[in-house]
Amino acid sequence: MKYEIKKEDSNKTIKDFLRERGISAGLLKRLKKIENGITVNSEHQNVTYRLKENDILKLIITDFDDDTNEYLEPVDLPIKIIYEDENITVVNKPSGMPTHQSMNNHGNTLANALKFRYLNKPYVFRASNRLDKDTSGLVITANNRYYASLISDKIKKGNVYKEYIAIVSGKIEGMGIIDAPIDRIGESIIKRVVRMDGERAITEYESLLSTDEASLLLVKPKTGRTHQIRVHMAYIGHPIIGDNLYCEKSDFISRQALHCYKMNLGEIGSFCAPLPGDMLELLRRYFKNEEIPF
Repeated sequence: MKYEIKKEDSNKTIKDFLRERGISAGLLKRLKKIENGITVNSEHQNVTYRLKENDILKLIITDFDDDTNEYLEPVDLPIKIIYEDENITVVNKPSGMPTHQSMNNHGNTLANALKFRYLNKPYVFRASNRLDKDTSGLVITANNRYYASLISDKIKKGNVYKEYIAIVSGKIEGMGIIDAPIDRIGESIIKRVVRMDGERAITEYESLLSTDEASLLLVKPKTGRTHQIRVHMAYIGHPIIGDNLYCEKSDFISRQALHCYKMNLGEIGSFCAPLPGDMLELLRRYFKNEEIPF
């Protein structure tokens, strides 16, 4: 990565210049350990160096073999790529595929699939967001340290916008906000519940179609708690159809009807993932005579 220093940035230290551009303290620490990880006009410099107009600042942000997870196996799994370049890969993750490896999931994850896709180079799986195994939709991964740092900084500052599509039980009309804290249930590592001593969680929703049986919602989480949308919809008495963790199984869909539909990361890009077939079929069942907006 290369920067040509402009007049307005002259006399700034390298550290300040890079921090202003979303480079994390962790990445700066890593760059300092790499031989010629930070150079100015082709000469190694430390982060206290004060930049001058027309200086050429270069960073080494590529991965090396020793950065990779030796236990992450490449597996040829079908995935749909929405967008990719040298900095990010955007995937429309199918339901039934975990995002990360875990104790019970090896060789069947999005991490395995992308490791296979980038088999010809050192690859580190860096997902900016995590979807539950049976939630479909957008997952954005960073292909280098800089973009991982940049996206992480945006998330911390609340500058990443997300929209989900959910099909829930019962009739909901209009718009609403759920502001209810979430925490674990007892010692469970999976299940969550609204509890007053939990972490604050905020979810906005808008009803797009509704009948007495079901409603189609556009959901905008403002915080990122585990199972947040699933827990909040169950809490207000409108659980997501098919969510057998927070309500009951459905005869019409084999998983929770929840899809990460849109993500906007500002100058990095805005992305949209079309609804999968099982959710479209569910919509047609409940809204036969309505025009489906997706």
